[in-house]
Formats: sequence, C-alpha cells, structure tokens
Amino acid sequence: MSDRAPLDAAGWARVSAIFHRALAAPPAERAAVVDAGCGDDERVAAEVTSLLGAHDRAAGWLDATAGGVLPAIATPASSGRQTPSIAATLASGDRVGPYRIDRVLGAGGMGIVYLAEDTRLGRPVALKALPDEATDDDTRRARLRREARAAASLVHPGIATVYALDEIAGRVYIAAEYLAGGTLRDELANGPLPIVRALDTAIGLADALDAAHRQGVVHRDVKPENIMRDATGATRIVDFGLARMADATGRALAPTLGDAAFGTPAYMAPEQIRAEPTDARTDIFAAGVVLFELATGRTPFSGVDAAATMASILEREPVRLRDAAPAAWPVPVVDALDRLISACLQKAPADRLSSAAELADGLRHVRAALDSGDTRALDRIASAPPPSATEAEARWWWQFHQATAAIIYLLLLFPLWRATPRLGSPFGPALAVAAVVAAVVAGALRLHLWFAARLYPAEWRSQYSRAGAWIRAADVVFTLTLAGAGVLAMTSGTAGLGVLLLAAAAAVLVSFAIIEPATTRAAFTDRSR
Repeated sequence: MSDRAPLDAAGWARVSAIFHRALAAPPAERAAVVDAGCGDDERVAAEVTSLLGAHDRAAGWLDATAGGVLPAIATPASSGRQTPSIAATLASGDRVGPYRIDRVLGAGGMGIVYLAEDTRLGRPVALKALPDEATDDDTRRARLRREARAAASLVHPGIATVYALDEIAGRVYIAAEYLAGGTLRDELANGPLPIVRALDTAIGLADALDAAHRQGVVHRDVKPENIMRDATGATRIVDFGLARMADATGRALAPTLGDAAFGTPAYMAPEQIRAEPTDARTDIFAAGVVLFELATGRTPFSGVDAAATMASILEREPVRLRDAAPAAWPVPVVDALDRLISACLQKAPADRLSSAAELADGLRHVRAALDSGDTRALDRIASAPPPSATEAEARWWWQFHQATAAIIYLLLLFPLWRATPRLGSPFGPALAVAAVVAAVVAGALRLHLWFAARLYPAEWRSQYSRAGAWIRAADVVFTLTLAGAGVLAMTSGTAGLGVLLLAAAAAVLVSFAIIEPATTRAAFTDRSR
C-alpha cells in the first residue's frame, strides 16, 4: 500500500489533466511536461509519474481495445478471438509426446491453448504452450512453469485441475483439465446474469479464491475470461499464468522485473497498477469488479483506452451498483450487494474486505435472505458501515493491543525476577520458570497473529483458530504466576513489590478476558451478518 497522503477530487483532476498532456507529448519531453504541470506538488508528481510508468510498462502487452490480455484458455465458441500475431504451430492430428492435438482453443500473450487427447489415459486436456517467438525466452518459460506449480498446488472444486508439466523436444507444456462449458465472458456477451445465477457464480468465485489464498497463491488476473463453467455449470477459475506464491512467512508479494505491471486494466487494483506489493486483497478488488459486471454487464471503471482505464481506477470512485443494476433486481438486494462491492473496491488494500472468505460469507447471507424474503437481513448488510470507516480502525486497535500485550508481558518478567529470591524455594524458581514460558508463548503467538493480520490477512482466521487456545492458556498461567508471586511477596515482607505484582496480574486478566475479545470481535467479525 502506498504511504502517500490521499489526494482530494481537485488533486485527482489535476493528475488526470497533467497525465494526458504528458501522454500526448513525445516520450523525451514528458518529464518536462510533468515538471511544468506539477511544480512543487510532490504528491501530484508522484501520481502522474506512477501512471506514466504503468502506461509504459503496459505498452507491450495491452491490446487495442483496452480489454487487456486475451484469454489464455478459451472454448470453441470463443476460439475465433485468437491474437493475430500468434500463429498456431500445431495442427489437428499432430503429436506432442503422449498428446494428440485436436484444435486450437485460444491464444493470447501468455501462450497458445490446444484441445488435445492424452493418449495414455484417453481423456481430453487443455494443452498450453508458449508461442514460437517465446519458446527460447527463459523468463516466459519460467512463468509457465510457475503457473503449473501454482495451479497444481491447489485442490478445490472451483479451480481447474493441472494434470502435468512436461518438457517435450525443448518446449514446456501444461496439461490441464478441459472445461467445455464456456467462459464467463462468453456468457456476459448476452448481457447481465439473472440475479440468482450471478450470486451463485460470485460465491463460487469467492470460495475458489479463498482456497487459493489459504495456500498462499494470489491469482492476480481475475476476470471473466479466466472464469469458466464446467459441464455441470459450476464456476471454475483457470489460467494462473500471472499467479504468485507467497514466501514461507506469508509476506505480501513484491513485484519482480518482467511481471510487475501484468494484469488486465479494468480489473487491476491500484497497487497492481503502481507496481507495488500485492496480496490476497488484490484479488478481492478484481472479484468486486467481476461481481459488478455480473450484475450490470459492464465494469465500474472505464476509459477510452487502457491508460484512461487505469487512471480511472486510481483517481475516481467506481460507479455504484445502485445506479447501474437492472430494474428487475429487488432494491434491498442491490443495496446489500452495493455495500459488498464497495468494500471490495476500496483503493487502499487495508480498507477492503480482509479475505475472500469474508466476501463469500456476505454473498451467502444475501443469497439466503433473497431465498427467504428476509428484507431485514438485507437491510442489515446494506447498512453495515464501510470498512474504511470502522473495520480498518478496529483492526488497527487490535494490532496495537497484540503488540503492546507482547511487550508488556516481557517487561513484567523483570519485577517477577526481582521478587524471586524473596519468595523462597521451591515456589520462587517454579513461578519464575512458569512465568517466562507463559510470557514467551503468549507474546510470540500474539506477534505471529499481528504479522498475519497485517501482511497476509487471508491467513489470519486459520492461524487464529490454531493459536487462540494456546494464547488463552498462556494468559491464564501468566496471570496466576503473577498473582501467586504477589501474594508470596507480601507475606515475605516486600509489600510494595507484592502490590505491584498483584496489580499487574489484575491488569493482565482484564486485558485478555475483556479488552482483547472486544477488539477481536470488532476487527474480525463479519459485519454483514
């Protein structure tokens, strides 16, 4: 997330005007245009420079319609959308190792996808390979391998299965599950989806993203072209060509040279456009765009070209669902979905929904209320305060409490250590050892949860479910050791130290039994319930 102070509407209007003036100038003169237009305003200059950088990085991979990279997996119905510059190098009947080619399914900047038969098992597969001009490109080959590894690490009914990663005659191929049901883009060509189908599709998408995020995989290219239907009509995510896997700590993903600006403009989060670190919340932004499109047939940000679309994402508020939804949709449902979409499309990652699971839960509440006709439940969802105003602040206080508690626990070991010689044996040493163990366990686990919530929020719930009981047990032990040491200190003639330890025990008790549960509920309880 950028640490620049936010601009007001007038500031963004100035950014837009300077950006388009600079874009119209020859590349060699753009810096002078920016300097002249921005003057000493560093914030405006930073935003204009960021937009120009994103535009320059995007120049090689955006197609002329500003729609972005063409689908890497397509169906027969959409196979005519092949990129003209990429020739199909394999014809029907050709053999590639154990695979017999049937036809081209689709092509794009990330590769060509064929319908093929795996002759070993007698099943159809979607066989993806790099185009001829990229065969010897080590970066593209590495990206294809990374796509296979990322997708193969995920086992979920909402994610297309990767069967194999093969290197045949010096070329890399991914064999994946063939889905004949069509892409969501094909479906949207007929207009917005009916309300129930839109909700079910969005729930399936959110569930699949949650499964990916729990395994540390961020898709980074969520869009209708990469969402397909299987034979039963269920939602499936495909094409992990831009996916990144988090490191062992779950840290946010920093961009790397060669893939920093990749994505599809209308679905890119602000941090993706600026080539800043991305995490699960980047996918949540894209899911919000897709949800809006399912309901309206259009995206909430638009521009005459790719650069204008990215500028719109950075500088303008999205179109509200209540202003664009079909007239046939019930107003309470529209208002409830409008709140969820707005929570996904916040420009700062910290202000968005914290996880895809939270989005899925909210959508399920809307679906259940629609089925039951419970307008009060829909009103509660629609009236929930935006995360930017309440949830982000509550989460900050929760993080502050966790860090403060960990530090104070360690500091309280000092007076307990000072009291140990006066407590006598064996009680003094035993209490000291128990206190040290309890303080270290409680403090370390709290800092672990603080880290997960701050840098990889999609993992927080699962981490909390495992660590919560251990923290409570350590809190209880630490409180009892402080209280026991305080009582012993008072009976041994060191009343001042005893009072201090008893007061510390009371403070720790209030902290973990009253304050911490309240801050946790405020920060992490789903407010759409």
